[in-house]
Amino acid sequence: MSTIKKIKLKNFKKFKDFSTEFDDEINILIGDNEAGKSSILLAIDLVLSGNRSKVDKLGLDNLFNSDIIQEFLASNKAYLDLPELYIEVFLDEQNNQILNGKDNSCKEMSDGLKLICRVNDDLSNEVSEILQQNEPNFPFEYYSIMFKTFSGESYSGNRKFLRHI
Repeated sequence: MSTIKKIKLKNFKKFKDFSTEFDDEINILIGDNEAGKSSILLAIDLVLSGNRSKVDKLGLDNLFNSDIIQEFLASNKAYLDLPELYIEVFLDEQNNQILNGKDNSCKEMSDGLKLICRVNDDLSNEVSEILQQNEPNFPFEYYSIMFKTFSGESYSGNRKFLRHI
């Protein structure tokens, strides 16, 4: 049976930078209301689902850490400083070459899946124009949503690497 070893979140919901490891047997998330328990479960669900429409339905403006967005808008709004969001789910050994690689934030050989949301560089001129405006507009609509394995391969909801509810 496959298990999740670790999750890393960057700029996701209430988490600017978060990582936790999981036990092989059982894990219990305990915390006050609005501590982020449901956000961790949502992050896992999004990555394992590989479903872009699920991300679109929730909206990047609801998934990005609001403090990071406000900090960016209060800065000089440089294109190169645009924040990215990622969720990485590290898995136990799957014996699947597609999952195994170093394409993760730790640069460590591991099996895993990730969701990355970053500005689409092909639209850099348009995004730069928006950033030069005086209004505090964040260019969410110019972000790409990508699902990747740690080997660097793209995947979608049609490929299920781990059963989940």
